[in-house]
Amino acid sequence: MELYFVETSVSEQRVLMCRYVDRLFSEGRKVQIVVDSTSSAQFVDQVLWTFSQSSFVPHAVKGPDSRDVPDEPVLIVIGEKHIKGFDVLLCDAPASLEFMCEFERAYHFILRDDTEKRHESRLIWQKARDSGHSPIHVPVGQAV
Repeated sequence: MELYFVETSVSEQRVLMCRYVDRLFSEGRKVQIVVDSTSSAQFVDQVLWTFSQSSFVPHAVKGPDSRDVPDEPVLIVIGEKHIKGFDVLLCDAPASLEFMCEFERAYHFILRDDTEKRHESRLIWQKARDSGHSPIHVPVGQAV
């Protein structure tokens, strides 16, 4: 299990996340994005459509009550529900270490300019290390 902690700012986080999605999609990976609300899902959906003029990432939103899984390589999912067949997780919202560990690879974004969220990231990092994982730190400017 690869667990990446990617440093970014609040204003850049979603565009950076979309760049990761684009790269992972081009590698043939099936990517799940966890969000915490319908409005966040809609916003991420919109950013995926508009973040780059030169690329297209086929994606869909899976609602919390939907039993059908859209046949897309990238899914935006509300809440911590691992969709079978998806091997990479990107966290738009806070996610538990246990949930992240269900995937082959997970990306958690450290929001440097949000003190509370930065502290939450530190706690997840420590828990990952204490659990025997070797989290990978990606400093600002070295992502994607």
